[in-house]
Amino acid sequence: MTLAEKIKEITSDIQTLYLQDSTPWILGYSGGKDSTAVLQLVFYALAKLPKEQLTKEIHVLSNDTLVENPAVVNYIDQQLELIEKVGKEKVYNHLPNHFFVTKVVPKIEDRFWINLIGKGYPAPNRWFRWCTERMKINPANDYILKTVSRHGKTMVVLGTRKAESSNRAKSMEKYDLKEITGGKIRKHSLPNSWMYAPIMDLTTDEVWKYLIQVPNFWGGDNKVLVSMYRNASENAAECPLVIDTSTSSCGNSRFGCWVCTVVTRDKSMENLIDNGEDWMLPLLEFRDYLNDLRDAPGARMPINRLGQDKIGPFEFHTRAELLRRVLTIEEETGLEVISRPELAAIQLQWNYDGGFEYRVSDIYYQVKKKHIVMTDNQKQLQREEEEYALLKEVAQENGVDPNHIRELLVTEKEYVTYLRRRNIYDDILKKVEYFVKKAEIEQKEPVV
Repeated sequence: MTLAEKIKEITSDIQTLYLQDSTPWILGYSGGKDSTAVLQLVFYALAKLPKEQLTKEIHVLSNDTLVENPAVVNYIDQQLELIEKVGKEKVYNHLPNHFFVTKVVPKIEDRFWINLIGKGYPAPNRWFRWCTERMKINPANDYILKTVSRHGKTMVVLGTRKAESSNRAKSMEKYDLKEITGGKIRKHSLPNSWMYAPIMDLTTDEVWKYLIQVPNFWGGDNKVLVSMYRNASENAAECPLVIDTSTSSCGNSRFGCWVCTVVTRDKSMENLIDNGEDWMLPLLEFRDYLNDLRDAPGARMPINRLGQDKIGPFEFHTRAELLRRVLTIEEETGLEVISRPELAAIQLQWNYDGGFEYRVSDIYYQVKKKHIVMTDNQKQLQREEEEYALLKEVAQENGVDPNHIRELLVTEKEYVTYLRRRNIYDDILKKVEYFVKKAEIEQKEPVV
């Protein structure tokens, strides 16, 4: 079958499935070649239908982890603006309130900097990939669930292809429902949700041929996309909209999070720098530093959060150094890498973990030479600092660690609203045992 014949068949499938019922469609758009091809195919297919038949809601959904490659973010934002304009004015001009373009972001407690610098999570790797669910799956699924709650069900349209990898092909074959559009639809793990992969059987070469030969429907320039891939590397793959654990995340050379340490080297960013994007160098240097820091001596606590004799989160001095480096990147590049609410949340997390001696505002001033008022939490932070100063004075007079006392107070505060507080004694005992074990381990370590 020729590419033209395949495109004709895909277009017919899209139209048939669209007209089948009133189920709203959510089209995942990551800015990469596959999601671009799918969105373009859907637009062209719908534009050929009579206006009176275009009645179901169409949602174009993009996900921003807030640590995406800045060059890619700028490109995607430009495309989303064009997509919304053309979608409402050209395709859904009769029902503009049925066409939506949305970019979702993680909840603040799930964001990368809160977990890395605030909680001290080590940089993700193949065995501890804490980022995907928090930053990719959850935001997308929240949007899907809200759509289901309004309409009863939904269809998620993705640019997934069997040619992406052998593992992905096996996963798709496992869940195929052969009676519907040649097996291109499968059940989503979420209730009343389905997934549709129109270009499932296209090869990578066929996707590129289609994008080059057929004009971009919303007025974008697919040649720019070709150039972005070429500059990143010939084998660069996209990070798709990830909606469950079976959806492929990112390949070894890909557009995605610039802080990603799941791979040993970020070849795409290296190649972008080699091709003239010199301003990315501080980002690459930080990523490489982060990759090495996970196993660096003295970087992490000797016990984990459960009090077990296993390596734990980053030490507070490590978290503070990470923040210094991130703020320095902002000075060097002019980018806003970390937001004010995230800075406030990091300070709150440090206080919760007992790192009261480390202040985000002090580090900010050291790097930027100016003071910062982070958010409305500033008054709360100031009050906590004043309380800690008083606690420190009293604790020193009695020969105890103020951080330990503060953590016990925080534990007590957590149970204030509980009618039954029987578990508080167990939690306080665990904290005390944690302090004792940590002190014992630190005493055994040689002084460097």
